Amino acid sequence: MRPFRPVATRNALSHFAILVVLHCVLSFCSLEALAAPRNEQIHAPSRVIALPPPVEIEDVEYDCDGRGHKACHLADFVRRAKVCALVIVRAGVATFEKYDTVNEFCSAENAPPNGPNKLYGIASVTKSITSTVFGHVLATKGARTKEDFQKELDRTVGDVIPEIWPGIFGGYADVRLDQLLRMRSGIWWSEYGWHGFFAGAALFEKYVRHDMTESVVHFAQRFGFRSGPPIAFNYSALDAAVAAASAERLLAGAPLTRFFEEGLWTAIGAENKATWGIDNTGLAIGPCCFKASARDLARFGLFVLRKGRDNAGNVVVPEGWFEIATKGSPNFPELRTPFQNSDCHLDYGFFWWLRQGKTDFTAVGRDGQFVHVFPEKDTVIVQISDWHAWTNGDALECESFRAHDALVSAIGQLSRP
Repeated sequence: MRPFRPVATRNALSHFAILVVLHCVLSFCSLEALAAPRNEQIHAPSRVIALPPPVEIEDVEYDCDGRGHKACHLADFVRRAKVCALVIVRAGVATFEKYDTVNEFCSAENAPPNGPNKLYGIASVTKSITSTVFGHVLATKGARTKEDFQKELDRTVGDVIPEIWPGIFGGYADVRLDQLLRMRSGIWWSEYGWHGFFAGAALFEKYVRHDMTESVVHFAQRFGFRSGPPIAFNYSALDAAVAAASAERLLAGAPLTRFFEEGLWTAIGAENKATWGIDNTGLAIGPCCFKASARDLARFGLFVLRKGRDNAGNVVVPEGWFEIATKGSPNFPELRTPFQNSDCHLDYGFFWWLRQGKTDFTAVGRDGQFVHVFPEKDTVIVQISDWHAWTNGDALECESFRAHDALVSAIGQLSRP
């Protein structure tokens, strides 16, 4: 999750507070957890696809503060950005890996040591995986071109999940799928609330993830107030959760986790298992709760770099999907405060962050996790950091981008074998 300051409009918070109160009245809110979170295991495929051969990058230099006041080096970046794992892959050329082997970072109690086989929690990087799985689902229904995908995306959530209508509030029923994937649902939702109060993410964590007393769909029925057009961007874990629920419903019976395991996870040739958190119906939690090794996340990044082709060139998710998912749209207003990083401006695709004025795009997690794709450089960077829920995250995000640019330039100087 790429968090932001807990700012919201007074009207939005008023509506949100009303929803919270009604939610508690209707469901007899309890402070007692009823169950432990559940995670579905994603098994490693039988055939592993090797990454390019290893290479050493001795050093890089980049602008620490973005103002040219100080130059930093690779060792500085690893320390300043609290990097636990860093994997850089130039497709077909080389792989660079660096891990915090002294376990200064990502060293929670009972956690395994940092290394190539450790499964890292990736927070909102999961959203970008959900986006790609969504495209794969639509491809299995016959979508091939950009126009095919857009036609499917013009459908509403209510078309796909009819029971989302009967709740007291049914705002999601009228949300188009493309609005959902761009976090433009217009649903009154405050991710972080007001000074921590009425935080939607905390409610979702409690009722859907930890207590497991509500499914994603049941929880979503309680959030029905919508703003009018033009629909502004609003960072929302619930939009991503409803997107995963919509994808699974489009599969008409197959669990999304199994579809992912037999589809994308097999196509990328993962070498390790992964895990994905689920709700009480077994649905994959779309906004978060995925764990994987840094090397397998690099394989996922390479799959996206290849625009949905496996290592042999076979089409798994047609290119038309990525032409929409990894691009902005002129049909929606630009990102504004508090969702914009003022020092390195971003746009938003289908659960992917897009750097303004550049062609690269990235998944971002709240602790400094990245799957950063550079199409023009045939390069993917995976960074796993330990930022403690975006502490100084805006500044560290911009610094990470500058370091990534330098690292891409360094590995780009290597010749193809």
